[in-house]
Amino acid sequence: MNRIAFVYLWLLSLVFTAAAQEKTVNLKIVQTSDVHGNYYPYDFITRTGWEGSLARVHSFVKQERECYKDNLLLFDNGDILQGQPTAYYYNFIDTVSPHLCAEIMNYMGYDAGNMGNHDVETGHAVFDRWVESCRFPILGANIVDLSTDEPYLPPYKVFEREGVKVALLGMITPAVPVWLPENLWKGLRFDDMEETARRRMNVIREKEKPDVVIGLFHAGQREEPPMPGECNENASLQVARNVPDSMLC
Repeated sequence: MNRIAFVYLWLLSLVFTAAAQEKTVNLKIVQTSDVHGNYYPYDFITRTGWEGSLARVHSFVKQERECYKDNLLLFDNGDILQGQPTAYYYNFIDTVSPHLCAEIMNYMGYDAGNMGNHDVETGHAVFDRWVESCRFPILGANIVDLSTDEPYLPPYKVFEREGVKVALLGMITPAVPVWLPENLWKGLRFDDMEETARRRMNVIREKEKPDVVIGLFHAGQREEPPMPGECNENASLQVARNVPDSMLC
C-alpha cells in the first residue's frame, strides 16, 4: 500500500482477522508540533494570555483518554525546546534541575517524540539532557552518530494495542548542517530522508511485521524533487508517496 494522511489529530480504525474472527480496533492519534516553549497558556514575551499551549493539549488529551484509554497515542513532532523564556531558562540558566519540558511531557504521558531542527539548535548539552530526562523515546532515524555510523537516537518505536502493531518512524530535515553551525551538532550526520526511510522500512517490515507504519517527520512537504546537488530538506511528501506502506503524521 502507498498511503498518506496529513493529520494532527485523527482516528485510525483497523480491521484485522485473528483466530478466524474480524475485529475493529479504534486508535486515536494526537500529535503536537512546533510548540516552541509554549508550555503554559501565557506568553512570557508579550506578558499576555496565550490560547495555545501544552496545558490546553493536556486538558484535551485527558478527556479523550477517558474514552480511548491506552488506544490513544500521543506524539510530538519536534521544535519544542526553543521559543519562550521558560524553555530558555531550563536550557541555559538552570542546567541542574530536571528539564521543565521533559517533566511536562512525562506528566502528560507522551508515547514518543521526534527531534526538530530548533531542538538541535539548543546544542548538545541541552538536547542530550532533555532526551535523557524523557521517559519515552525521542526518535531520529536519519541522525547518525559519526563515531559508530549508527543512529544517534532510536529510529522507530513499535506500539501494540489490542493485537494491532503500530510502528512509528521518526526523521528530521537533513538541512540542519545548512542552517546551524557545526558546534551545535558536532559528531552527527543528517542523512537523506527518502533513502533512510527505504532502508528502515525494510527492517521494520521484516523484523516487526506491523499492521500500520506512521511517519513522524520534522520536515516540509515539497511537491517537486530537489535540483541536483540540492539538499532535499522538505521530503515528507516524497517519502509518503515513494516509500511503500508509510503513513505521514
